[in-house]
Amino acid sequence: MHGPSSAPIHIAHTGVPPLFDVARVDLQSLFLELSPRDSIRVDTRSGDGAWLHSYKARPLPRAVPYGPYAIHLADGQGRFRWMCFDLDSSKGDTGPDLATLLRWLEEAGLTYVVAASGSAGGRHVWVTAATPLDAVLVASLAKAAALRLPTLDHGLLCNPATGAVRPIGAAHRDGGRSQLQTPFDQERAAALLTPATCGNVSDAFVRLALIIDAVPAPPSVRVRMVREHQVEVLDDELGPRLPGTPNPVLDDETYKLLTRRPADDQVSEVLASLLVKLALRRWTWPMVERLLSERRHREGALLHACTSTRRGPLRTLLTDTQAREKLTRQWERCVAYAATLPLTEDSLEWTETISDVVALVEQVQQAADAMPERWATESGPADRAALDLRCLLALRSGTTVLALDVRRAALATGHGRSTMHRAQARLTLDSWLGARTSDGPAGTHELLPVTASHPGFILVARGGTQGTPPPVGERRATLISRLQTRLAAGQADVFSYGRPTLSHAGGLGHHAGRVYQQLVERAERPLSLSEMCELTGYAPRTAAKHLARMRDVMVATRAVMTVHHECPTCQAAPGERCRTAAGTVLRRRGVDQHMARRTLAADRSGTPYYRPRPGSLVAAAKVLGTYGRLAARARWYAVEIELYRWWQQEEAWMRAPKQGIRTGIQTHDEQAALTLTTLPRQPRRRYPRGADGRGDHQAAKARIERRIATA
Repeated sequence: MHGPSSAPIHIAHTGVPPLFDVARVDLQSLFLELSPRDSIRVDTRSGDGAWLHSYKARPLPRAVPYGPYAIHLADGQGRFRWMCFDLDSSKGDTGPDLATLLRWLEEAGLTYVVAASGSAGGRHVWVTAATPLDAVLVASLAKAAALRLPTLDHGLLCNPATGAVRPIGAAHRDGGRSQLQTPFDQERAAALLTPATCGNVSDAFVRLALIIDAVPAPPSVRVRMVREHQVEVLDDELGPRLPGTPNPVLDDETYKLLTRRPADDQVSEVLASLLVKLALRRWTWPMVERLLSERRHREGALLHACTSTRRGPLRTLLTDTQAREKLTRQWERCVAYAATLPLTEDSLEWTETISDVVALVEQVQQAADAMPERWATESGPADRAALDLRCLLALRSGTTVLALDVRRAALATGHGRSTMHRAQARLTLDSWLGARTSDGPAGTHELLPVTASHPGFILVARGGTQGTPPPVGERRATLISRLQTRLAAGQADVFSYGRPTLSHAGGLGHHAGRVYQQLVERAERPLSLSEMCELTGYAPRTAAKHLARMRDVMVATRAVMTVHHECPTCQAAPGERCRTAAGTVLRRRGVDQHMARRTLAADRSGTPYYRPRPGSLVAAAKVLGTYGRLAARARWYAVEIELYRWWQQEEAWMRAPKQGIRTGIQTHDEQAALTLTTLPRQPRRRYPRGADGRGDHQAAKARIERRIATA
């Protein structure tokens, strides 16, 4: 591979006179003269004179500062004059990444200046733009390069407001200065650092984006994605925070992270992980600030905020004011990052909208349970399963507007994708769901509140103000457990509609699955046939038929309650003896029970009760010949999804411009060894085509099926 100094660099002759005198070139003075802003960032000192690596904004000086300082890369409008690739030696060996980066720049036709940053092995690669670059393009280049260059610190290129770098010749806090490496001639380096003589036009940066596969998204798409997936950050008297009620109780993992001393090479990572966890728990800045008052916290996860590094692993204690300022900056960054993350199960219970979601799901479930005949029709089991799945996802996500594809719904309920599609359409017609096709992807529906307009709706009184309802967290956990149990029972292969053959009788069907769901939900006590008919809406003859078939394959069993019964006369609990009005044990000629209790026991002894046997579901499915039906369906859907994704990639490749784009692994012409840093993109898999040049979807499906392991 060519060395950094052997690459030919061509300076464009633009006819514009240089902005400096080449006879008296001073790179530091040049950076101050070309600074895009009228301010710089200067490092501050501690009481003992040590540099704190805490840069403050200062007006642009006339003379070069004595200590460490940094020059802004972008102007006040967010347009970058320089791109500086900072290769940090603390993240690994910078040699391979530097060679890869320089090869990219040479392929794009960009000129550059390489400098040693001052730390051992660190490198700064300066690339000047003849025309200021947009922040979106620079951030896309930086993020794409960071995926392929492990030692690249790309944060300064993604922050046009405060992104700054120490110029060539500036002092380092640990001693030494940033020194010029390529080119060796300072006059030539000054020409390459000046926009008028660098020769780096905007098209060259676009070529660089194509080389490293960093084409930015359109601004409209980018803004819409941020608004959809990013939570609003509140900034008031409580500091930056996420909206919601704070959860002050820490789990065991977070508490251990807070109180245990981190490893020497993970001090900053541990602090960032802790602050993100606290932000998701809706903590405020005063709550975080109080953690500094305890020594075990300062020596634990807050060690990075309370100390600073001078050289090597040695750390210097900061004053209380400095530690608070440093923790404030870290808290702002972590809150902004936590706003882009999905809500966790722990943080979701403390949001402001989860109580409304729980109340809506409770209302929907009560209304659905009040009309069991609606779900006893031919399509009833699929409709109720689709409704229960929407309720479960609403409780987990904290929102009633959900985008759910039919294949995912089919695998979660045990039905087919076409069945789920028709079930969602029926629920929409009955006002259980509301389609949101105008402001979301296909399959987006909103869970609607129950009103008197629902067909067959029966209003159930809840008792007014009698009693205190349980907390939202307990109600949500109870609903999630109930819906999970119900959907898991419906997924069993034994309740699929398998075709009967000479050796197998086929599945029991989803109507039998509805009966089994009621048995599983109330597994703490057996259910009678009359209770089963009341809960499911089936006629006694239909319910008895399903129970008999389940008993034949030992999925359900019959139980007779003849041992212990409560007493309607003295209200004695099951297992207790009856008592007289005076409180003494009833003993009258050997009879220790009231007549009403004996009558109740006789009636119950003649009434059959049923219990579920969950351990027999797999064996029953094997007997009926339906075992593996859900796994086969999941494999089939995976093939369909992969086939559709492959064809979308093929269509995108057909529409993309082909000039200047290479496919496959790209390496330098004279490179002998292949390294991971020279893989800008994976090879494109060609879509199978027939003799007429059209896509052969059957051949593509056959290839995907061969790659996916069979069940």
